Amino acid sequence: MSVDARVLISAGGYQERCREVEALRTDARRDLAARTRDARQDGDVADNPALHDLLEEQQQLERRIAALDAQLAVAEIAAPADDGRAGIGSVVDVQHGNGATFQYELVGPLESDAGNGRVSIAAPVGQALLDQRAGSRVEVRTPRGRHALEIISVGSSAAEREAA
Repeated sequence: MSVDARVLISAGGYQERCREVEALRTDARRDLAARTRDARQDGDVADNPALHDLLEEQQQLERRIAALDAQLAVAEIAAPADDGRAGIGSVVDVQHGNGATFQYELVGPLESDAGNGRVSIAAPVGQALLDQRAGSRVEVRTPRGRHALEIISVGSSAAEREAA
């Protein structure tokens, strides 16, 4: 696989995915197999809606495992920035031009969850914050317009400190 096909991910994000795929392979599969055995004992297999639902659930489970395996296969753990610059795994406190302050954790594209403050470095805000230091001012173009941000502080996330 070429280096271009690699996808950056934080160490914490990589560990989360490894734990998830392991839990799906063991606990979820075991639970689903037990429920499927019980459903097969409930009479005619051809006319068993519960069994059909469980078989669909098994397909979804296997698709999720395959998706996680594919993500982990192309994932490259990004080295945390240790020079005061924002990078994958950094927690960045910013003040918007309107005075509101927010905290963002910069993550790789596989881990983004904007609702929980986890911003991908591929997103406009993530791109603007990447490689910046505390005290920097950046302007971000988003679908909702332009936003001026001042970086208050840059640190490492708790997950990155634990993974190190």
